[in-house]
Amino acid sequence: MIGKRFFAALTLLFLAAAANLHAARCSNASLKGTYAYSSQGFTEVTSDVSPAGFAPWAQTGLVVYDGEGNITSGTFTFATITAAGGVDRGTFTGTYTVKSDCTGTVQSELEDGTTFHFDLVVLGPARHTIINTDPGAFINVYSVQRIAGEVGEGETK
Repeated sequence: MIGKRFFAALTLLFLAAAANLHAARCSNASLKGTYAYSSQGFTEVTSDVSPAGFAPWAQTGLVVYDGEGNITSGTFTFATITAAGGVDRGTFTGTYTVKSDCTGTVQSELEDGTTFHFDLVVLGPARHTIINTDPGAFINVYSVQRIAGEVGEGETK
């Protein structure tokens, strides 16, 4: 029993220390360059599509952050099994804010004017995750990895 408690305490200590070491370095400049992202989940559908009332979906694309709080361009491909079926593709722009504790927010706007809101966490110099926070949205967590852009001193892609 002591072994499990010690392991849990040690894990918490390492997680707290790692967060504090990384947190002091975050700002809007933490996101700069081209990032690839992907996500998958479930969406609500009518019973003629799925008796369970949910159907799987997947999304992937690219997003370009300017390091100053703007998403200058983004693309997406979204696929799901719905009554309309098929694949949807499009573009978006937006804004973001990264606080010194490495958390932040994103607002993106599709070319048709639809707006989405997200919370984000910067995980390192080339990675972050975002989650949709719009009312009624299903839990959508996106994994995002930098694939092009400036790499700061001591960073790796």
